[in-house]
Amino acid sequence: MFRLKMYTAKNGDAFLVDAGGTYLLIDAGFASTYQNFIATDLAQLAKGGGRLALVVCTHIDADHIGGLLEFFSHNGTPAKRGIEVDAVWHNSLRSLPAPAAEPDGFHDRMVLEAIRRRGFQRAPTSSPNPISARQGSSLAKLLREHGYTWNSGNGSTCISEGDVLSLPNDVTICVIGPTTARLEELRNLWLKELRKLDYKGSSQPSDLTDDAYEMWCASVPPPSFPQATPIATNASRRLAEVYTPDTSASNGSSITCIISTKNKQVLFLGDAWAEDVVAKLRSLHAPTKPIIFDAIKVSHHGSFHNTSVDLLSVADSPCFLISSDGTRHGHPDFEVLAEIVDRPAPFKRHLFFNYETAASRQLKSHTSKTGAAFSVHVAENDWIQLGESNYD
Repeated sequence: MFRLKMYTAKNGDAFLVDAGGTYLLIDAGFASTYQNFIATDLAQLAKGGGRLALVVCTHIDADHIGGLLEFFSHNGTPAKRGIEVDAVWHNSLRSLPAPAAEPDGFHDRMVLEAIRRRGFQRAPTSSPNPISARQGSSLAKLLREHGYTWNSGNGSTCISEGDVLSLPNDVTICVIGPTTARLEELRNLWLKELRKLDYKGSSQPSDLTDDAYEMWCASVPPPSFPQATPIATNASRRLAEVYTPDTSASNGSSITCIISTKNKQVLFLGDAWAEDVVAKLRSLHAPTKPIIFDAIKVSHHGSFHNTSVDLLSVADSPCFLISSDGTRHGHPDFEVLAEIVDRPAPFKRHLFFNYETAASRQLKSHTSKTGAAFSVHVAENDWIQLGESNYD
């Protein structure tokens, strides 16, 4: 059995995976996502003797990390956990190798302190239940102080492509991204921005540095792109016409992985860049046909900056997961959804959304250009059982 919940996380991601009794939490949306939905499920799981084999923070964006900050703030100490957590994956500044240097001086510490005082971004107040804690500690600090096994140790190494973790019940997690280079790009961008504030330090690991780094990364605005326009009046735009690659260093740092059991294989893409995913999948398998996964978590909430025609040519599935309420950045983009269902396939595709959005409603009235069968589902915090012969 392989099932998962895609929580209503506003414009964020939050997934609870049950791989034959091995449980994983992948991102947790905003603080309100944890408070309103995830906390109850984890309490029930713990009451029945269950535990989390792995918690993954794919990357340091507010809509992915906020609920994890809330969870680890309240899950207790090693002496008394709300629910046991066997391992955590999270790439912070502390996880990247850095040359030895002198500790920051007073002025540099004050620059970092100013960033820490801003805290983490709040959840969108226009959404229902805008509960949010202005967290004052980074996830790195919480993991270290509360004694979690972090990145297979104390967080001093990063999780990157090629890492493999074996879990109970024959569950294997294969990391396909990010590369260490992508993580270094994010750190270099952070240092570049700090230099503008007259920071002259070397960002040596410390609680203050961890806090300031993660709070800054979580609030980095997305890059701006030119507005895509149809090539002809009233013409339907195709993905190939509007696709422009993501350039966000934060999204490029996403942990992306394949979760495998004896008979299931699921691709979780976080907010990863399409080009990175394509390169890694082609290095694993040089297909003349797409690799068929049992489910694919679509990258970056269905943005046409993160799913390309090339990516869809190397990966396909009867089950696609799209996480977004559509209120920020216009995700998901209809061009991505149409490209998914317009391709021919020997199976019926089922697209699962955690909210009804303008794009999901439009998809319901769409007819595949190749006649391929598909269905549209809205699963708000409900278990999605993979491999069902008929989801309808």
